[in-house]
Amino acid sequence: MPAFDLRTVLLMTSVMPGLTALVMFSLGRNFPTNIRGVANWACGALIISAAAILLALRGAIPDWLSIMGGNCGLILSTGLWLIGSQRFFGRPPSRRFVILMLAIGAIGEFWMTWAQPSAGGRSLCINAILALMYARQAFVMLSYGRHDASAVFVGATFLILTAVTVVRVVTSIGSGFTETGLFARDFVQPIYLGTSALMSLLSTVGFMLVAMNRLRLQLEQQSLADPLTGLLNRRAFLNAHRDVRAKTMRTGGLLSLLLIDLDHFKAINDTYGHVKGDEILVDFSERAAGMLTRHHHFSRWGGEEFAALVIGSRPEDVFALAEALRSRIALNDNPSLPAYTCSIGIACTASGDASIERLLKDADEALYRAKRNGRNTVEVSDQAILV
Repeated sequence: MPAFDLRTVLLMTSVMPGLTALVMFSLGRNFPTNIRGVANWACGALIISAAAILLALRGAIPDWLSIMGGNCGLILSTGLWLIGSQRFFGRPPSRRFVILMLAIGAIGEFWMTWAQPSAGGRSLCINAILALMYARQAFVMLSYGRHDASAVFVGATFLILTAVTVVRVVTSIGSGFTETGLFARDFVQPIYLGTSALMSLLSTVGFMLVAMNRLRLQLEQQSLADPLTGLLNRRAFLNAHRDVRAKTMRTGGLLSLLLIDLDHFKAINDTYGHVKGDEILVDFSERAAGMLTRHHHFSRWGGEEFAALVIGSRPEDVFALAEALRSRIALNDNPSLPAYTCSIGIACTASGDASIERLLKDADEALYRAKRNGRNTVEVSDQAILV
């Protein structure tokens, strides 16, 4: 392949990462603060776009700018991608590793450009560093993003980059460091440059898809969560009941509902203020959630009322769980909050009859009886199935 074609490949493929970087910068400004690393990905894409242009202009601009700027830009952009991925998945960023690789690359390029000129040596040095960094990036994406198809896609592109770069390293050694410069005419270099350019483009697009997917999932979770307590909201609870009931109807068994109400909560708000009331709601949610598993689908039903589903347990076991929960709340082991208690009503019926309306009606009647009997107690619906 003629040298002009390789330059054209580099110039053409330098455009899209830069444009993608601008899109990521724009979107990242509106991302929640807990979605991290997007700015690093965007900076990496912008730098690799500039690096590709500098490399493509080899011979038309000073060597120090093309060689040092282009190759160090490749290392820096890959390092920023690695740091961005680690931050995105909540891992410690490898800043020292990136700085070390950048320093080794800069020293090696300087030495083999002016002290002991060797185009093959430069190629070997940069590609060895890039192969190591690509492999580490692939590991991060495939290990921590394995449940996200977009992250797996990005990880796969970096695996391909790793393999192609390793081949370029091996062929550089085998050629005795000759004819392995940027625009070498051996059969490996066009494949190496073309694949690297394509994979870099796909990676930048993949990073944006990973970020957008995380944002979508977070927005979905927020739409199903109570903003104060973080528990399921009513909509999410109804969805959970529908799914749980459908499953238990296939397998058979009972479905129970705990309807929990904080006692005298209005008086607490009137006496201590709504801020303290909110703190009590959060405290109750945390302590109750510690006794309920995720299979109980614990939710804030509304105001100071909470609900939890219990699948397949006998009424006496459900009562024991509710009584343990009531006792735990009555301990009042948080000295910064006023004492408070809760009352619990239990509904229990066969899954075929366990519509949300039926469960709520039975549980509400039991809860009303618990309050009428003095509060801070647990009552089971008269309609509960006893086994």
